[in-house]
Amino acid sequence: MSMHPLPRVKTGLMILAFLLVGICTVPLTARADTFPPMSASIFVTIANTTAAYFVGGRFWALLVLLPSVIAIGMLASEGYDPSLHDHVIPGFIMAGANVIAAITMAHAALSRKTHGEARLYFGAASYLLIGIAFATIHQRIAVLDPWAYRVPGTTAEMPLGRWVDYLWFSFATLTTSGFADMCASSSWARLACTLEAITGIMFPAIFLARLVSAASEEEEKGTT
Repeated sequence: MSMHPLPRVKTGLMILAFLLVGICTVPLTARADTFPPMSASIFVTIANTTAAYFVGGRFWALLVLLPSVIAIGMLASEGYDPSLHDHVIPGFIMAGANVIAAITMAHAALSRKTHGEARLYFGAASYLLIGIAFATIHQRIAVLDPWAYRVPGTTAEMPLGRWVDYLWFSFATLTTSGFADMCASSSWARLACTLEAITGIMFPAIFLARLVSAASEEEEKGTT
């Protein structure tokens, strides 16, 4: 599926706006819950699949949709009150779906068919999806090992902390801010943090280099 420059700009802007609104409203949607509500997972799946379809076509849309549907189906089969460990495998699968959606956005941002502002929107959307995916990974590692992370404000009723805590920790790691109010303690948790920090450094560097290269190519074509 090919798209004209203008639709790509609108599509990229809409995807980025959706992600920003979704992140900013987490304190309202997730509240003090350990996991996001099922409705949020369904909504994210629909949005990611739709975005992947318009950006990459049916193939990428199916790659995002299938694992998401499997994850939601697995969690729904556990009933209205699934245990903490019931969230582990579906969580990792959903994280994989978000990574695929991020790859789709990054591919669109670096594509020769994408120009100008659309590159920025797709690149930023991909970066946000990476942060969301790692937030899910961090939390599922914490389910497997309660001592994997030191989360402030945990209680006997909520030993893992809140979903917003892991989202905060993920983006602090991705941007290498390192506020140190929450930290990784186990080997697997530190490995996940290492991979996320490397991604957070390399992704902007590669993306900005590609932007400069693409701008130069477009300028050369415009002068010939």
